[in-house]
Amino acid sequence: MTFRTISLLFILLHLFVNCTVIYFHWFTHCCQMEELIPRPIRTKCQEKAAIDHNPGFQPYYVCLAQCQLEELEVIDGEELHLEKLYPLTAKLPADYRHAVRQAIDECDAWLQGKKKERRRPDGKAHCPLIGMEVENCLHRTTFSNCPNSRWKASITCNKVRQGLPFC
Repeated sequence: MTFRTISLLFILLHLFVNCTVIYFHWFTHCCQMEELIPRPIRTKCQEKAAIDHNPGFQPYYVCLAQCQLEELEVIDGEELHLEKLYPLTAKLPADYRHAVRQAIDECDAWLQGKKKERRRPDGKAHCPLIGMEVENCLHRTTFSNCPNSRWKASITCNKVRQGLPFC
């Protein structure tokens, strides 16, 4: 690889990482989202993921997501059972519960449709990527369906909601 190619790859990676962080910021800033995973499971899996990976790095979050969804029996080997997330929505306010359940249904259909294309972890990864794919889909789709009662009405957030590019 030439220096120019390596530099270009570095710039693209930098933009991808920064844009992902920026987009995650809008999830939490524009839509008041709640944790779906019960705290005891989150805590158990945080400890488990931290044994092999440092928090703040991608492998930690990949293993954390995988662990949480396996604990809830949403992931069973290669099989997905997103319907097992429904009981966790019972405590949510009605409009937000509807958005989360809609996200569960949309993500289930999307992930089942791409079952054959599902990414396998590379040689350096210790955990399958499916947990992170489920988590990312649920966050993205819940954000897209965020009820007005939980939406921060601001110029910036409304532009994000319209899907205008921000990076």
